[in-house]
Amino acid sequence: MSQRPAPARRASLLPAILGVLAVLAIVAAVLFFLLGQQRGQVGASPSPVRSPSPFATQRLNAELLNRRWTVLVVGLDVNQTRAERGEPVNTDALQLVSLSEDQSELAIIGVPRDLTDIPLPDGSTWDGKVNAIYRERDLETLRDAMAALFEVEIDAHVVLDMDDFRTVVEGVGGIDVEPDEPLADPRVDLSLEPGPQELDGTTALAYVRTRVDQDYGRVRRQGEVILAVIERLADPTREVDVDALVDDLDSLQTDLPLDELPTLVELARRAADAGVEHLVLEPPDYIGFEGDRGDGSGYILEPNIDAIREAATRLIDE
Repeated sequence: MSQRPAPARRASLLPAILGVLAVLAIVAAVLFFLLGQQRGQVGASPSPVRSPSPFATQRLNAELLNRRWTVLVVGLDVNQTRAERGEPVNTDALQLVSLSEDQSELAIIGVPRDLTDIPLPDGSTWDGKVNAIYRERDLETLRDAMAALFEVEIDAHVVLDMDDFRTVVEGVGGIDVEPDEPLADPRVDLSLEPGPQELDGTTALAYVRTRVDQDYGRVRRQGEVILAVIERLADPTREVDVDALVDDLDSLQTDLPLDELPTLVELARRAADAGVEHLVLEPPDYIGFEGDRGDGSGYILEPNIDAIREAATRLIDE
């Protein structure tokens, strides 16, 4: 899939559409595994003639099929080493993903970690950074804050950490990426030249963590990686031990209705030809101020709430 350095983009999605629940690649992979274990059937290349559902003989949940799905995807900046040291847990990857009622459009909105002044449902405002809500409050508060920020209903959530990201990338045999410019960040042991190349799990993790081109670049790279993982999963020539890989994922938290697996896979099949728009909340349209306000918060991003809600309405509520 081609990648362009624009904050919003459209492309053709692979049939693993329901797996694309975030710009975070690990989440896409996990959901694909959980919702599409009939990989040889669900993961085929898109074509004008759709193949029969692998669950065609089972009863599907019409209510779940004929509705919009909006999911909050949360990537934690924690791994086993950090956890053992007692380091604080931040949500450094936040993506709001919404699949339209007719499965023709998928919207992905990337939220930068330094966003502040987030409205809460009780009418108050979170004046810290958005990536601290999960740690200082809880997942429910983070989910409610995102619902209030975008003024949309969130149907489900998915949470994973860095160790599981690396596990999934390794499990699919690496990913193919194509950075536009050199990326060098000794802090995360990353040094890449521009152009097409294959990354292993450790390098892929560094690729989505580095901030040498600010959070906006990182969020866009997360979008590139999520598509790269799906391409590997959808490749019928690749063998992935799905059961073993899922068993190795320790951090997954989700309230997606996995007991409705046949219906979720049917959603994926129907969405084979959907278009995707990936929007990053960045200046000048969605950020009114970026920098240090001198109040002890450090570098922050002040959201343009009206513009963000207008975009969410266009992409999700229209």
